[in-house]
Amino acid sequence: MSSRAVSRPFSFLIPWRDAGGRFVPLKAVVFGLLLLPALWLLWRTAQHDLGPRPLTELIHQTGLWAFRFLLLSLAVTPLRQMLRYGRLVLVRRMIGVASAVYGAAHLLLYFANHAFALDKTIREVATSNYLLIGLAALIGLLVLAATSTDGMVRRLGGRRWQNLHRIVYLLAPLALWHFFLQSKADVGEPTLMAGLLLWLLGYRLLRRVFPSGVTLPWPGQVALALGSAALTMGGEALYFWLRSGAPWLLVLETNLSIDMGLRPGMAVLLAATGVTLAAMTVSIRLARR
Repeated sequence: MSSRAVSRPFSFLIPWRDAGGRFVPLKAVVFGLLLLPALWLLWRTAQHDLGPRPLTELIHQTGLWAFRFLLLSLAVTPLRQMLRYGRLVLVRRMIGVASAVYGAAHLLLYFANHAFALDKTIREVATSNYLLIGLAALIGLLVLAATSTDGMVRRLGGRRWQNLHRIVYLLAPLALWHFFLQSKADVGEPTLMAGLLLWLLGYRLLRRVFPSGVTLPWPGQVALALGSAALTMGGEALYFWLRSGAPWLLVLETNLSIDMGLRPGMAVLLAATGVTLAAMTVSIRLARR
């Protein structure tokens, strides 16, 4: 038996290689980028640069990166189709597993912040809606990570495996809900993430409406960008109106002004427009060949 065949069962330990044991530069680069937040947090810990409550900051940061990577894993399919770069699918599983790992660290640090007192932690989680929501999302992510191996795909069968992994479309809104509830006063980033999630889920919905072709038609992409940004702005205005009675029209106007910095709705519009323009550029280049 060859050494390559022996090493395949442990291929998850070397994620920068493909199923045949070959080195894949794209996977190596993405793996390194996924490690950067953890290394950055370790550096800040060593430098005592986490503020007066270091564990609380670590809990916040690991949860934040878990959700960012969850959104990034959902972005692989739209980007792969729009930019005509099929090799992106090679890193989707890796990004999804990274989201679950950072989420597990988030839970472990929360447990450590309670001195590993299991009974106290369980009571606090059981009496807090936002903690229960976050725990449900994390358990789902861990299940998806545990079933993401090639062996589990074969064991479950392709269709059952796909049906199981579609629960990510439920887990992402749950994780976002948890993020919103724990953010309290500063909801800028959760609002931005909500807008990006709207775009990601909206793309998939429109692809069901327009299933033909390599990607979503241009009018659909433009409508998706404008619609996601408009809903983000409207959602932010509604939130502040319900929370503090702030005039919703004033909040909408703030989104269109740079005096208050880049607001979430405008950031969503710029991101979606940027991807659409990049996709148009790729299509034009391919058409000229």
